[in-house]
Amino acid sequence: MKSSILLSALLVTAATAAEPTVKLAGLQLVWDEGGQFGMFKTLNSEKGATAVLIISSDKQMVGVNTDKMAVKFGGATAQSRFFNADNSFTKDHKSLRLELKATGAWQAAADGTVKITGEIPVVYATGKDETKSEVLVPKEGAAIAFPADKAAQLPTLKVKSAEVQSAGSGSSGAFFGGDKHAYELTLTTNRKLDEFAGIRFLTKDGQPIEARQTMSSWMGGFGSGSGSITWSFKVVPTELVVVVESWTGREEGKIKVDVSAGAGGQK
Repeated sequence: MKSSILLSALLVTAATAAEPTVKLAGLQLVWDEGGQFGMFKTLNSEKGATAVLIISSDKQMVGVNTDKMAVKFGGATAQSRFFNADNSFTKDHKSLRLELKATGAWQAAADGTVKITGEIPVVYATGKDETKSEVLVPKEGAAIAFPADKAAQLPTLKVKSAEVQSAGSGSSGAFFGGDKHAYELTLTTNRKLDEFAGIRFLTKDGQPIEARQTMSSWMGGFGSGSGSITWSFKVVPTELVVVVESWTGREEGKIKVDVSAGAGGQK
């Protein structure tokens, strides 16, 4: 009887675990840039094919390995454009947006549609963990120190710049109800931003500090590189604690892509 109950539970679980879905959200095709019209290009774009995919899953998706993506776009190799972990995922991380561009000559199929096929490697996670740093006095070159038993699993973070903004200034503009921010902090990192879930700040007494991420950048490949992240603060913190949120239960998977579209919309 116990075996029957266990088997039934496994069957129910298997039945409710849906496969990820891939939807073609948009397709742009440019045959002629219109160079003869000077600076006014066709659709303000270069010659070629561009598409936007929306991928949805029952599981949290936290990263895309665009370097290992194997996708054909109208027969040409597709590459990712403008993928940014900050704005490519929905809040619950159950859907992601991926913009693709054909890197060579693409062709329409016999029925007039453009086909996009292949596999996209994604990273799933089951939850989050957080680690608090030691109290930091933010100044250029200062390293953020974490507990020794956690440091190896966390990104190496250092203060690149910590600047008090004069009244009415701020390179990132207005972010807090129309008021210019008072302080800007930039940290360097040796990990891609999608390798951890987020960063926030506390006072040394554990109270939240209001800050908004305004910029991020990353340069590198093949598992190494460097980047930076900038936040704007409403007040000037003399001391703070950095809280790094890490994804837990990370695992890799591949999502199959097989979509096509023509003038009549998605097929």
